[in-house]
Amino acid sequence: MESGTTLFKSTTIRAVRPAGRRTHAGSTEPSTPVDDYDDDEIHDGDDEGEKPVLPPKDTSITANRTVAGESTNNNHNSNGASVDEYGFLIQPEHARLKSNATDSSNKSIKAYREQENKWIHTLGKSDPASIKKDAKFKKMARSGIPASVRARVWQFLAGSDTYKKKGLYQSLCQRQRSKIFDVIDRDIPRCYPDHSQFTDETGQGQRDLGDILKAYSHYNTQLEYCQGMGRLAGCMLMHMPVEDAFWLLVATIDRYMNGYFTPSLSQIRIDAYIIGELLKDHQPKLAQHLENNDIQPIMYIAQWFMTAFTLTLPWSSVLRVWDVFYFEGVKVFYRISLAILELVKDHLLNECPTNSEILTFLLHIPHEYLAPDALLDVAFRIKLSKTDIRRYAKKASTSTTDAMGLPVEHGLKNLMAGNPTSTSLKSLGGKRK
Repeated sequence: MESGTTLFKSTTIRAVRPAGRRTHAGSTEPSTPVDDYDDDEIHDGDDEGEKPVLPPKDTSITANRTVAGESTNNNHNSNGASVDEYGFLIQPEHARLKSNATDSSNKSIKAYREQENKWIHTLGKSDPASIKKDAKFKKMARSGIPASVRARVWQFLAGSDTYKKKGLYQSLCQRQRSKIFDVIDRDIPRCYPDHSQFTDETGQGQRDLGDILKAYSHYNTQLEYCQGMGRLAGCMLMHMPVEDAFWLLVATIDRYMNGYFTPSLSQIRIDAYIIGELLKDHQPKLAQHLENNDIQPIMYIAQWFMTAFTLTLPWSSVLRVWDVFYFEGVKVFYRISLAILELVKDHLLNECPTNSEILTFLLHIPHEYLAPDALLDVAFRIKLSKTDIRRYAKKASTSTTDAMGLPVEHGLKNLMAGNPTSTSLKSLGGKRK
């Protein structure tokens, strides 16, 4: 597949995104290393030797309040259109709809500030590898990183500072126009047509997004650009300045999504095989139903993985998934995929008897199925280890599917990004220019 190939149709506004802020349950207990953590009431099936950690539930939700500048009320953009708390446009016919989605990351102001302070203190005194060994921080990440520090925490966990080189981003932006720029310019308006930051074709949002993607095409001349990158960069731009977003994109693709944007989509094809095998293990009846209707995992996994679920989940769920993605690595993608399929299993089995109905539903799942608490609770109760993923990755390479003969090194590197035994994230860094 050539660089810049169109993989996904432009997103459309389908429903009001559920309201909810990303904060944490409070905790004043001392840090507990993963190896010593014990909780007999929860089990998420993590790797051998690692004790289970599930997102905590919280009942201290306070209605009609503002935390860290966020409000549960609808706002308006400069054109007078209604937008939700994340900046997404709300269709008039959906303006009165209220979401029943629950999000336990909505906490009291006191709990919010406690978690915010813990992350701030950590950012200044710890390294990512140490934090990823700590069960308390793992629980905090799974319960939602406070919006006020989310951008800094993502960058910290991804180790994007290890890629930064002073003046390089500005230099990349000033380089000569290349052929791929035409593809990028065509895709920019279609990345987030329903977000107020990117609706104006002459506005700063689209200019910044274009600059990031064009700079990346010069930074990584092997990959240049592939559709899906725009969704990642756009989400990052919603949370941080343009240069920070660029370096986070660099770190994310190199450390977490290696092989996803190659011309052959090699890692996506391997991951599709892995998801297919895991589905047979965890939901054999659904796996058979999909197979009987010629639905292959690649048909929906490409969109889910390459956009990091930004085209699939309600935005409150997207942010929660990204929080744990940067903490635990790409293993989270497998968990979330299996959780989605678990949550929609009954509908697929009972209401989708044909190929077209199944695929349409999987690519446009109604958001009421995918509320943050329900999604993450299911995801972290699935018994899944990196050993399983590695085994199926190697099996994919020797299978008779279209993943046959593909290199497994990309996927193994991606798994390392969430490996708490890593002594330093610097060892995972790729070539810098």
